[in-house]
Amino acid sequence: MKQIQTYLYGLLVTAVVATGCAKLPDITADEASIRKTDSDMVAALNARDVDRWLTFFASDAKMMPPGAPPVAGKEAIRKFIAELMTIPNFAVAHHLESVVVSRSGDLAYVSYSFELTVKDAKGQPVTERGKDISVYKKESDGSWKLAVDMWSENQPPSAPS
Repeated sequence: MKQIQTYLYGLLVTAVVATGCAKLPDITADEASIRKTDSDMVAALNARDVDRWLTFFASDAKMMPPGAPPVAGKEAIRKFIAELMTIPNFAVAHHLESVVVSRSGDLAYVSYSFELTVKDAKGQPVTERGKDISVYKKESDGSWKLAVDMWSENQPPSAPS
């Protein structure tokens, strides 16, 4: 009986030590990876490469544009962004303010300001400024994918003239 107790105690100690030695997420590396993902995503968007841009999204991603219902799933997002790509001189810039990775290393949120430039009806460039908060999730392969994106303009839309 004593041998069984000693064996079980040894298994318990081993399990506790093994659990305590689990690899901790590298928050700094995750933050850098998310920053690069954001930069690459903006580059794909400005290059009007919808297929590449969509590779940065989780399969169940959701976009929450201002003044419109949510856009859920990659195919709906593809349709949404393809419409934006028809706007002449469409260009976007992100200015990351913070990247916060969860202690578990599987979720993160990013806040940033943005500038969206388009041409108005007279062909003049118009820049819209706003803010965004995005939620990323880490995939099983270690890549970060955009799960939820919600943004709004800093100023209300101007009234039609």
